[in-house]
Amino acid sequence: MSGRIDSSTAGLYNCRCQSAGAQLIVAGKTYTADFTGNIAVLLDPNQLKRFLAGAKDVTTVSLLIQEHVMHGIGAGIGLIEVVMDPERVPPQSTLTAIRPGTPFPAIQDYNININVTIPNLLPGIIMRNKTSNPGPAILRNPKAMNFPPNNDVYQLVSPIELEDVNNPGPVLATIQTWPTTLSPPSS
Repeated sequence: MSGRIDSSTAGLYNCRCQSAGAQLIVAGKTYTADFTGNIAVLLDPNQLKRFLAGAKDVTTVSLLIQEHVMHGIGAGIGLIEVVMDPERVPPQSTLTAIRPGTPFPAIQDYNININVTIPNLLPGIIMRNKTSNPGPAILRNPKAMNFPPNNDVYQLVSPIELEDVNNPGPVLATIQTWPTTLSPPSS
């Protein structure tokens, strides 16, 4: 089965992100928030073209995150900002064929390191995802049918524990769920 193919740009793909009903835990209390934003990835367009054509020697396309910004809001928690961590580069993200020679369905992972601020609940604190356990945060679509994504839903592989950038160690907040829909930017 094959999906929609769009390799019209020169290797930089910018997708809109939306997340409805993300669950965050701060100080033992669960909050729900909605987010909007974007994620941009850089890739080798020739590698993508060969992958989409079903080349058996190209089973994975490397995706390098260039930008990741999401703004959220929720009752009781207020505003939340999530941005790509400027200090820690995550491992490459990937688009991987489930069956070599057949591009779709595929597994698409976005490996992210983020900084998060929640001014109403944690004023003056910038948090980052812990990378010691389990590692960078991963948003995954286990059955991607398109690249770039077109209203595809990605889920966290595991919750994201957040620590203070200036006082690492203790978990100050956790993103429990973050169902994220990725789609191409509107014209």
